[in-house]
Amino acid sequence: MTILVVGDANTDLSAALVRFPAEGDDTQISALEWGSGGSAANVAAALGRLGAPACLFARVGTDPAATVALRAVRDAGVDLGAIQTDPTIATGLCYAAVSPGGDRTFFSFRGANVALAPAPAALLGQARWLHVAAHALLEGQQRATTRALIDAALARDLPVSLDLCLPTLRAWRAEVEALLPNLALLFANELELAELCPGLAPDAAADRLVRGGLPLAAIKLGARGCLLAAPGTHQRVPAFDVAALDTNGCGDAFVAGFLHAHLRGASLDRCATLANALGALTATRYGAAEALPERGALLAFLRGCGADIVAELLDPAGA
Repeated sequence: MTILVVGDANTDLSAALVRFPAEGDDTQISALEWGSGGSAANVAAALGRLGAPACLFARVGTDPAATVALRAVRDAGVDLGAIQTDPTIATGLCYAAVSPGGDRTFFSFRGANVALAPAPAALLGQARWLHVAAHALLEGQQRATTRALIDAALARDLPVSLDLCLPTLRAWRAEVEALLPNLALLFANELELAELCPGLAPDAAADRLVRGGLPLAAIKLGARGCLLAAPGTHQRVPAFDVAALDTNGCGDAFVAGFLHAHLRGASLDRCATLANALGALTATRYGAAEALPERGALLAFLRGCGADIVAELLDPAGA
């Protein structure tokens, strides 16, 4: 049985600029990097690298960027049988122009992602869990397809998790709020939580969501670790102390680590510790999907930090 991940698959293009130009100006690029990206693709790739069976449901174009967008998930052994190819719309692209001081200016094109066609009837048949990256609920045919997939999963009593994003929350707040009690798990960062529960501190906001019927909330707090809230449970789990180089993709790595541990029946604190470790190790590398650590590197990191009991969750025999 697999974890079905639905959402965006993009190509990330990062360009180091000699100087940031004015509009209509011309400047040189000193370095150029292509990589796999998109929240859903990142989560699926991270799950695959952990050894968890995962299937990615996304849509790309017929252009060369599609190969780059799917490179990391393919290398991670993710099932790509549900990937759709759009004959007219280009693959989603996120272009990051990096100024000499390190500031990033993003130019994003969602591309073929928004045209995601309805899922095959058999897609949920082999799934044990549905994870939704919230951009999939934002717009276009992708929104209708994802909404129908969630409804079908709930009708089958298949657990559903949602990783929030600000654009979807701002555009469809009432729908997101109505969906929360039906979820098995909600992921959010502090900005998303503040948008969902304005005026409340993170702990109070998470507790409010649980009182409203949400079974479990995992709130990403970056360098401060994470906050977990469930009926009768409220705890913070500290982060690992690392020298961060690039936080791109860390939240997606956290999601994958938590899901991997949760589906192995681990306690919430062990789920959070593995998620924090995966996010921390990702932060020590440049890139998004390519920065996600292999199982062996994560295992060594956990043991080096004295978290041997959490390292046991990476044992393939426990899958």
